[in-house]
Amino acid sequence: MKKVLKWIGIAVIVLIVLGAIASMGDDSPTSTNTAQQNQQQQAEQTKPEPLVVTVDKLMDDLETNALNASNTYKGQYVEVTGRLGVIDSSGKYISLYPINDEFAIIGIQCYITEDQKAAVSQLQKDQQVTVVGTITDVGEVLGYSLQVESIK
Repeated sequence: MKKVLKWIGIAVIVLIVLGAIASMGDDSPTSTNTAQQNQQQQAEQTKPEPLVVTVDKLMDDLETNALNASNTYKGQYVEVTGRLGVIDSSGKYISLYPINDEFAIIGIQCYITEDQKAAVSQLQKDQQVTVVGTITDVGEVLGYSLQVESIK
């Protein structure tokens, strides 16, 4: 019974944290967004080939050694394939989970742009999805954060 209560407690904490992240708004002015888009376009022209990896591999590395996973993947330009879990109703992010773990609650939170919302609206939960972007954060509690450049 104690194990069940422990897992329920962990699930509640994770849901609270994910809810807090989802409720954070983007209040930046449009001119800043335009400048960021211009910088992104320039960066895309010089981007290297992405590191191809699966959510399963990223999560295994995180579980094995969170510090090493952070040192290895944070700031990396990657192409990641996983199982679509959450599609945020406001269109700010999607979450990818390991393909081989249907009970996963931690994965990759992929932040999308306004231009990518149309593509995301066509996706379905549990569909296999590949995204290309940069890993912006790595943590053993919340998993990975990724700024999406493109969705395949």
